[in-house]
Amino acid sequence: MNSLHVRLLSLVMFAVFCATLTYWVVVLSARPPAPPRAAAVEQTASVDDAATLFGGKLTPAINRAIKVFGILSLREGAAAIVSVGDEPPHAISLGGSLGDDSKLAEVRARSIVIDHNGARSEVFLPANTGGGPTIYVR
Repeated sequence: MNSLHVRLLSLVMFAVFCATLTYWVVVLSARPPAPPRAAAVEQTASVDDAATLFGGKLTPAINRAIKVFGILSLREGAAAIVSVGDEPPHAISLGGSLGDDSKLAEVRARSIVIDHNGARSEVFLPANTGGGPTIYVR
């Protein structure tokens, strides 16, 4: 091989190097394509249908009749101060009856869980908007 062949081979290799380098710079600096837009989903199942799927029944009227006034969390257990319908507020311990076929299943930090014939629903403690003191008992 003479010097002309070496120079031509070097020029071809340099051109291949430049083409490869340019390709990878373009590939690596390209922005990823935008994700496709989500398809519009129609809500076909109603909440009542979903509630009866496993034999339970939604009872929103019962939850509206129950008002939570306070939550007591003690070392021995927990209780909630509730009123059902037009009753005055009174304390009910865990497992206590809240009326027809309803009982207090669980007491949480800001809500209670009611079990009504196997269907559980949560009733929240109202927000303290009066600016008065909030008492936590543990």
